[in-house]
Amino acid sequence: MKFGQWDVPAAWMRLHCPCEDCSLPEIGERRVLLTHPDDWSVDTVAENPDAVVVTWASGHQSRYPLDFVDLMEAKANRRRWEPSLWSGGHAVHEVAHSDLLADSDCRRDALRAYRDEGVLVIRGVPTAPPSTEGLLDTLRIPIWEGPFGEGRVVDTRVQAVAYNVAETAEALPPHSDLAGYQWPPSGQILHLTENETEGGDSLVVDSWNVLEQLRHDHPDMFDVLAEVVVSHRLFSVDRETFARAPLVRLDGAGNVNGFRFSNQTIQPLPLDEPRLDEWHVAYAELSRRLTDPASAATFKLGVGDAYLTHAHRVLHGRTAFSAGGARCIRDAYFEFDNVLAIVDQLTGEVV
Repeated sequence: MKFGQWDVPAAWMRLHCPCEDCSLPEIGERRVLLTHPDDWSVDTVAENPDAVVVTWASGHQSRYPLDFVDLMEAKANRRRWEPSLWSGGHAVHEVAHSDLLADSDCRRDALRAYRDEGVLVIRGVPTAPPSTEGLLDTLRIPIWEGPFGEGRVVDTRVQAVAYNVAETAEALPPHSDLAGYQWPPSGQILHLTENETEGGDSLVVDSWNVLEQLRHDHPDMFDVLAEVVVSHRLFSVDRETFARAPLVRLDGAGNVNGFRFSNQTIQPLPLDEPRLDEWHVAYAELSRRLTDPASAATFKLGVGDAYLTHAHRVLHGRTAFSAGGARCIRDAYFEFDNVLAIVDQLTGEVV
């Protein structure tokens, strides 16, 4: 069907008929449901000065404003933003907590940088309750409540008997949290609320950039990592999580849109996996690249400072720190989709 400059399938036009019988005009939700090709069989098309009127074989009549297809095409292409990939030496975007909350332009720019780069440092977040939770609540980012922790946050301190490496003073290699979930939370905040130690510098790695380099250099290795199912387990005395999924998640166009990497919690591959040897070679090469200092951006947190990560993309870790003094990192998790929606609203990208 010809509509201005567009050649539009009749089914597309019928499905998106804007009349009140077929949709809820205020919110754009569909009422009409197509179940057979006869549903979009055209009887007549009339071009009026202000609209195109289509009469369907069923007798239903649709009236389309002249800018209808342009508007729908804009809706179809909403949020096709491109991530800004980065490597070691990258200057992570930073913002003051007070500016983030008080200045809408600052908040828009900071969250857009977070969307594009997958990481944002926020300086001077209050440490007194509700602190971490209060920041996310103010930004209108709902907190994901998991089983590990008190309420909506997890306070990580050195423990005499640690159940994971984060509860020691050891260096923590780049990793993603909660890989034992089939869909781990895709956003994370790490907030330093106490520190009487030396060391413990933060480091982050853009895994999507590392994966694109690996795909360029060793496409067979990349394919193995995107196809072979791997298990992760995270548990405590009274909690259990276990998930099976490839390390690399691809969208319909073959682009990386998710990654999990937790060498600490990975489980053995079954011995009957046909590509067992190939996978281990690929995993070793990937691990080498992810832990290469040239892949990491590093920064120092002071008490009150926090950073956000797109947790399906940016791995986080730290250098070792001196034992003996108090140190607490407060973690909270959320869904990155909520950040995308807020950025769309702040930038006017809502169609």
